[in-house]
Amino acid sequence: MTPRENFKKVIHFKKPDKWPWLEFVINQVVINWFEQGLPFHELVNFSPGGELMDGAICLHEPAMVGFSYSKYFGFADLAGCYMPVDLGPIPRYKDKITEYVEGKYIEYFTSTGVLARKPDPKIYTWYTVPQHMDFPVKDRKSWAEYKERFKPYDSRRYPKNWHRNDYVHVFENYQDGPTSLFITGFYGFGAQVMGIPTFIKLFYKDPDLMHEMAEHWAYFTVEALRDAVETLKDRIDIVFWWEDMASGHGPNISPNIFDKVFLQRYKKVTGFLKANGIDRIMCDSDGNTYSILPNLMEGGITGHWPLEVSSGMDARVLQKKYGERLFLVGNLDKRALVKGGEFMKKEIDSKVPVLQQSGGYIPGIDHAPPADMSLSRFKEYTEYLQKYL
Repeated sequence: MTPRENFKKVIHFKKPDKWPWLEFVINQVVINWFEQGLPFHELVNFSPGGELMDGAICLHEPAMVGFSYSKYFGFADLAGCYMPVDLGPIPRYKDKITEYVEGKYIEYFTSTGVLARKPDPKIYTWYTVPQHMDFPVKDRKSWAEYKERFKPYDSRRYPKNWHRNDYVHVFENYQDGPTSLFITGFYGFGAQVMGIPTFIKLFYKDPDLMHEMAEHWAYFTVEALRDAVETLKDRIDIVFWWEDMASGHGPNISPNIFDKVFLQRYKKVTGFLKANGIDRIMCDSDGNTYSILPNLMEGGITGHWPLEVSSGMDARVLQKKYGERLFLVGNLDKRALVKGGEFMKKEIDSKVPVLQQSGGYIPGIDHAPPADMSLSRFKEYTEYLQKYL
C-alpha cells in the first residue's frame, strides 16, 4: 500500500501494511535544525518550470518552493495535499507595524484586523502565540461591519488555477499522505475575531449575537466550500477542524453552552461533508477536552489531535471509552521526547503498541516538536519509533 492508503486504513480502523506516522513541524524548528546540521540540499523542492532569469524571455532557472522534511524523516505531512479555499476575511486588512520598541516588542495589525504584539524578533525568533491587544469585533455593530468581509461566493476564495478536473486528478493520484481540507470551527472563529474574554462573556450578555455569528459561520463555511467539496467528494481523506477551545483544566465553554449555540451548526457543516462522502473529521484542540468531547462527537467530529499529555489527555483512555467512534492522532509527550533516552523509549513503549492493537491510532508528538528539541533528539525519537511502524 502507498502511505496514503495506509493512512486511510488506520483512520477507518483497518490494518495497514505499514503503520503511518504524522507530525506537524513549525518552520522555525526546521531552521534551528539546519543550523544543527540538517542537510539542506536533501530537503529542498524545486518547481519543474522554475523562474524566468532576469532580463530573459525563454531562459529559466530552478525555483525553490519549499522544504520536504516529512519525506526526509519518513512521516506524513497533514498539509501535503490540501484544498486551498480561502476562508479568511476578503478583502484583507492591511498588515502594518504600529510600534517597535527595540529589545522588547513589536506591535502590528494582522491581515484579519487584530492588533497583536510579539517579542522583538531580533532577540527572540522562536514561534510564539502573539499577545492580542485589540480585536475587530466587539459588539453587534462591529460584527455587522466585519461580516461584510465573509461573503462565501467571492471568486477570490478559490485559487486562480481552480479547474475542477485538474484538482480531481491531483487528489486522486497523490499518495505521499492524506489529502485534506482545513476548516476553522465555531469557537475558534469567535475567539479569533473577538478575543476569548469578550467572546465568552457574550454568551451571557448577548446570546442572540452569539447565535447570529454561529449561524452565519455555518452558512459561510458550507457555501464557501461547496464547489470544492462537491467536486472532490471522498477524494478528501480528512478534514482538519481547528477549534482550540480548551485550556489545561478543561474546555473554555460548558457542554451546555456548546449544545445551545454550536451543536446544530456543527451538524450543518459535518452533515454537508458526510453527504459528500467525507466522514473523517478531526478536531484540533489543545487542552483538556474530556468533558466536551461527547458533544463534539454528537456534532459530527470523528477524530482528535493533538491530545496534549500536559493537559491530562491520554489516548489509551479515549480509545477504551470510544472505540471505533473516534480515531486518534498524537499523544506522545513532547517533554519526554525532548529528554530522550529511556524517557523517550518509555513514552513510546507504553502507548504505541497498545494503541495500535485496537486500531484507529496514528502516532506522533502531542502537538509539534518544541524549540528545545534538537535535531539529534528528533532523530533519536524517529529512529526508535520506526520499530513500531
